Amino acid sequence: MSQSTRPPYRQGQRTLAAIVFTDAVRFSTRMSENEELTLKLIGRDLGLISAVCPQFDGHILKTTGDGVLIYFTSAIQAVGCAIEIQKKLAEQAAKLPKAEVLQHRIGIHLGDVFLSETDVMGNGVNIAARLQSEAEPGGICISQAVYEVVGKKISLKTVYLGKRELKNIREAMPIYQILVASQRGNAAAPSSVVLDQQNYRYRQILVNKVKNYWIKGVLEASLHHRAYLELGLSSRSDTVENPWGLVWQRGESAESLPLGTRIVDCFDSLGMGRSLLLLGSPGSGKTTTLLALARDLLERSEADLSRLIPVVFNLSSWTNERQAIAAWLVQELQRKYQVSPEIGQQLVREQQLILLLDGLDEVDIQRRERCVQAINEFMQSYGQTELVVCSRQKDYEGLTHRLQLQGAISLQPLTLEQIEAYLASAEEELTALRTLLSHDTTLQELARSPLMLSIMALAYQGLSDQEIASADTIEARRFHLFETYINRAVRRRAGQPKYTIAQTRHWLSWLAKQLNQQSQTIFLIEDLQPSWLRTKWQRWGYFLGIGVLFSIIISCVSLVILSILGRITNWIAVADLDMRSRLTEEILGWILFSRQSPVWGVVFASLVLGIGCGILASLTARKIEPVNTLQWSWQKAKDNIPLGLGISVACVAIAILSSQIFYLGFGVKLTPIFLFWLSLRGLGVGVMFILLRGLAGASIETHTQPNQGIWRSLKTALLFASLGAAFLGIIAYWLDFFMVGVIIGLLLGLLSPAGLACLHHFVLRLMLYLDGCIPWNYARFLDWATDLILLQKVGGGYIFIHRLLLEHFAQLSTSPESQSKVS
Repeated sequence: MSQSTRPPYRQGQRTLAAIVFTDAVRFSTRMSENEELTLKLIGRDLGLISAVCPQFDGHILKTTGDGVLIYFTSAIQAVGCAIEIQKKLAEQAAKLPKAEVLQHRIGIHLGDVFLSETDVMGNGVNIAARLQSEAEPGGICISQAVYEVVGKKISLKTVYLGKRELKNIREAMPIYQILVASQRGNAAAPSSVVLDQQNYRYRQILVNKVKNYWIKGVLEASLHHRAYLELGLSSRSDTVENPWGLVWQRGESAESLPLGTRIVDCFDSLGMGRSLLLLGSPGSGKTTTLLALARDLLERSEADLSRLIPVVFNLSSWTNERQAIAAWLVQELQRKYQVSPEIGQQLVREQQLILLLDGLDEVDIQRRERCVQAINEFMQSYGQTELVVCSRQKDYEGLTHRLQLQGAISLQPLTLEQIEAYLASAEEELTALRTLLSHDTTLQELARSPLMLSIMALAYQGLSDQEIASADTIEARRFHLFETYINRAVRRRAGQPKYTIAQTRHWLSWLAKQLNQQSQTIFLIEDLQPSWLRTKWQRWGYFLGIGVLFSIIISCVSLVILSILGRITNWIAVADLDMRSRLTEEILGWILFSRQSPVWGVVFASLVLGIGCGILASLTARKIEPVNTLQWSWQKAKDNIPLGLGISVACVAIAILSSQIFYLGFGVKLTPIFLFWLSLRGLGVGVMFILLRGLAGASIETHTQPNQGIWRSLKTALLFASLGAAFLGIIAYWLDFFMVGVIIGLLLGLLSPAGLACLHHFVLRLMLYLDGCIPWNYARFLDWATDLILLQKVGGGYIFIHRLLLEHFAQLSTSPESQSKVS
């Protein structure tokens, strides 16, 4: 470029400038293929760029062979010029053969540069050059400095790409990509989305949750991987790590894929709107394959959060046949990943998720057909949503309806050669097992499942062939294998035993039965419900326990309050000069020595209040709903209007009865106006109940710690109690009823949905503990079972290491006679 293109008054000075750096995509490759044509094409495009720059007061400072460095005094003009350049290049490309089209990337930064006689230098130039390499072909990347100047002054469609490590730049920089006209057509597809910093953070949190829960928590802690650790194996090839073969089917054709083929490559070959069915026998590696796909897709989402986000869901939690899949997804996003309904609805509506749906075979058999129909209906309404459905092959083939998906992959059993290669890597540890497998066809059939082979490696490690029992059927072999595995798992931790084999088997058996009955896969301690109690006597005991507990609490509190009010009523008749000192003296004297007042009226009134509130508490204890966050929901409030009105009527009746008993002791008769005020107060209690229910969380969320839903409910209840005590205490202070206001405020916390959930959960846990169904410290036991490789942690929940192991525990007897309780 000639010297005249430089801004002459800036030469030899350091100045603040907006620097635009352009670069041709694949220029070196095209030069090696056809140098003459490539030089002609780049000359044409640089001429176009040179013609556009003066329109925005831009000065071309230098060329780089396949790009230019442009100087602007205004960041707004720099961005406007870059957009115009890409627009003109796109219009030109639309009229040219594909072979004659060059795409260009552009980077823009606002910073200090030094203009010499022959060059332009400085960190601002380096950053602009690095930014262009982060842009997509035909795209523009800008720095945070440019975004802050331009973003508020001109309308831009931008994607926040997060902080990126740029070559030779000391600190990671936040960068943005501008979606120019040529890209917006592509951006309409669900493969990208316009992000601001807040949405970027939300998506980053969701990606991290999926990765931590399923990749680190399940895939990397899978039985197959844990077997390697236990056996001390140091090397794993891909074919040994994922040894199962794949059969790929699209339409009527089917082909066997080479060993080691990545599932993500098959998925990518389906193109936009990809949908895939993953089939296999029990223990064949379906979930492992699904999570391997999730891992590869998550890596892409981490690199570019504007891409689709893969999220794992388990279809077993779809228990309402009338619920649309879209509504279920929003519910599960909130329940399992703590995504608010508003953001969840947006992600589903804008088709920004890749749905990885595991466990179609785990849906209750009576709802399975309807589940397939619901998925098909969802795909008709959300046709660009990408998804994978995972199911046992026999269960899927037994269905009348079929999923309308693009392709299917069937996982194949292991071959004898693969089994031998796996066992040979353990050397002497599995010599006896290798010997038996060489001639025992029943054992060979069982070992063709990757899951069973891994369990065999752990259960039969170091055993002789005499210790490995023989049986004629696969079912008997499987039962013996699981029992050996469980026993050895507990004995491996025999250094400091927390629980016996019998306790471990009994408590896990009870849990497995409940998960089967409730059609659940992931267990959260917060999910414990009264419906999990085994007999009607246990359920009656639970409701009675709730009633008794609340009756005692309310009766004691009411006794204190009515004692204060009773003494005030008695004192008003003989009022003295110093109200507060006389009031305090008389209250303490009456409470401590029961003098000068009708004690039994107060006691009976307190009992009536306590018993009445205990009955109401029992009626609201049929479902435990922890309150994790304070989010208002009109729908939740509306759903509780009938119950709130019923509570209002009950409160009016209880208040009238207890007040009549209370005031009769003082010879006071209730007047119609007083009854009217009592009715209003009862109605107020019902309204308050509805409003508090509107603040309740719709369902339990998954957390990073076990039972955190109940702990958060406790914190919320304490918050209600503190605010209620402070607010009502201040109001009551001016009426000389300070302690009454404080006590009533504390009751608000106890009787809030959060407080009720905590008390209901406590009573339920107590009933299950007394019945021998669970240990007292449940989280410690579940963590213990995780250490034994019987369970896996998913966030704040637990799943069995495999569905087959869950089914084995569910078949065991749960007789608690021999079980001792361990705290």
